[in-house]
Amino acid sequence: MTEHADSAPALGSADAAQRAQALDTRRSFIVQAPAGSGKTELLIQRMLALLAEVDAPEEIVAITFTRKAAGEMRVRILQALDLAVGEDAPQGTHQRTTWALARAVRRRDAQAGWGLDVTPSRLRIQTIDALCTSLARQLPVLSGFGALPRTVEQALPLYREAARRTLALLDEGEPSALAVADLLRHLDNDLQSAEALLAAMLSKRDQWLRHVAERSSPRLRRATLEAALARLTRDALENLRALMPAAHCEELVALSRFAAANLVRSGAQSPLSACEGLAGLPGSEIDDLPRWLGLAELLLTKDGKPRSKVDLRLGFPAPSSEKDKIAAANLKTHKERHQRLLDQVVPHAELIQALHRSRALPPAVYTDAQWAAVEAVTALLPLCVAQLELVCRERGQIDFTAVSQAAVRALGSEDEPTDLALALDYRIRHLLVDEFQDTSQSQYELLARLTAGWQPGDGRTLFAVGDPMQSIYRFREAEVGLYLRARREGVGNVALAPLTLSLNFRSQAGLVQWVNDAFARLLPEAEDLASGAVPFTPSQSVHAALPEAPVRVHALLARDRAAEARVVLDIVQAERCAQPAHSIAILVRSRAHLAAIVPALKAAGLRFQAIEIEALGHRPVVQDLRVLTRALLHPADRIAWLAVLRAPWCGLTVPDLDALARSDHRVCLWELMDRPAQLASL
Repeated sequence: MTEHADSAPALGSADAAQRAQALDTRRSFIVQAPAGSGKTELLIQRMLALLAEVDAPEEIVAITFTRKAAGEMRVRILQALDLAVGEDAPQGTHQRTTWALARAVRRRDAQAGWGLDVTPSRLRIQTIDALCTSLARQLPVLSGFGALPRTVEQALPLYREAARRTLALLDEGEPSALAVADLLRHLDNDLQSAEALLAAMLSKRDQWLRHVAERSSPRLRRATLEAALARLTRDALENLRALMPAAHCEELVALSRFAAANLVRSGAQSPLSACEGLAGLPGSEIDDLPRWLGLAELLLTKDGKPRSKVDLRLGFPAPSSEKDKIAAANLKTHKERHQRLLDQVVPHAELIQALHRSRALPPAVYTDAQWAAVEAVTALLPLCVAQLELVCRERGQIDFTAVSQAAVRALGSEDEPTDLALALDYRIRHLLVDEFQDTSQSQYELLARLTAGWQPGDGRTLFAVGDPMQSIYRFREAEVGLYLRARREGVGNVALAPLTLSLNFRSQAGLVQWVNDAFARLLPEAEDLASGAVPFTPSQSVHAALPEAPVRVHALLARDRAAEARVVLDIVQAERCAQPAHSIAILVRSRAHLAAIVPALKAAGLRFQAIEIEALGHRPVVQDLRVLTRALLHPADRIAWLAVLRAPWCGLTVPDLDALARSDHRVCLWELMDRPAQLASL
């Protein structure tokens, strides 16, 4: 990956000051680095700066989230050290900085006798999963495992089996049978729904296990949870109230009051009825929620889109329903006022979204039946985790969450650290974390444990780089809110000074500006630590805009795969005619989206290379080997033998196969091939 390219505008930019601060090896930082901002180069420079000062390379641990990223970082550091052998400094500013830092590392290497040229493995650059695995293996008893099982990325079968075993306790006569019965009663005895619910909760146990592990925890009390629900509602309503434009509040209240009066007078049932007699914008208390729902009904359709018109069902009778001209004119005026209000409110996209989300706010109190279900679930979840551990031991498999939790257990607590934690506290002086926005709760706790004994000014540092706008590991229970929390509060005892990069070295200005305009409207205006909401931070491109349009949107509103394939084919052919030497990339969300595109490209005679698209079992050579194996293992498998005879190494035609096999359907093809008369008919 080549994220950096030097250019004149970058030299006097604010980024230069931020990058210079990031190389201060005495301080800890958290860096927000958007796409194309050169974060990999910054990480490399930070690690080189640290290598020039430490007593041993092992004192620095760089953590990434993928093996590819770890390998790339290692290669680029070694390349920088190789280039530093030369006496001539590179021309570019960033390359020159890297070269100078690498020169200092080579001097330190020669002085200390590290031998990084022959033992590059001394550079501790690894994935966070590899780090967790190594910690769990060093203390197998404390981590909860003996020999560490194999880690699987798709652990749903493990979750489902654990959920099934938990539900099976209903027939065991155990005390937990009552909890299973309560849960099934709440779900109308739908076993599949109960299994899916428990399996989904197991996949997220990183978030709740620490709360439900202790049944007497005050966090599980009804009053505590109801207070949390009330706080959630109040926060949402406060945010909604803050988003409401002051210039439109009076008109919104007047129209809602008018519509509510008409609905109450007619006896119609509508959320808007709660706005009867409304004197001002609703507040942010629990009792105000019905009136906010009424305002949502006034402005939005059921799916959250702004209304295009109003009618009698919404409290706006048709003017023709009134014989009195003054009354009819009044109805017409109110409809026109409503349309003007909509036109004024529609541009406030975040307000529209928040108003629609208010419809999904939960009640602030549980009913008795709901609380019984909550108690049943919280009683079953620890049992589910125990069943999951048994399933994992039986199958010799675990998921990433189990590895992270095992690593945390191996380090002990802050008050009672293990020997491993004490040893690591002595050996590790600097931690670098890439893609910090993809950190899960267990991984965040792991970092807090690793840095538990650090004190300000003791020479140990934490350097985290990420971009909350790019979080991709939600399926691994990553929580963007942890990035925001670390930025505000630090990690454990380590305070992190925030830095922000804004230059984009990868894309031309037209594309960067298009992204700035689009995502500024899509992402929220302010961050929210509780929900993990992240505002958009605009970037500035180093490269000038190209003359053509940076983005062209071909909207296909219907799910018509054939039409989509035709559009893609037309774009590809037009681009090939205009720029024959250019390469073209087609990105899709999943393999299923290529079902129509690939045949269209093949039919047009276009050659292409598919990367991680075609499954191994779908390749012709693999299919031929599979049917050959089936035929050899079972001579009576007619389908397998027909496939073998039709395969390229034999090549019988369909009429040949028909002539061979149609005479006797009860005899193996192997025997038919031994009959001279049968072969003569081919």
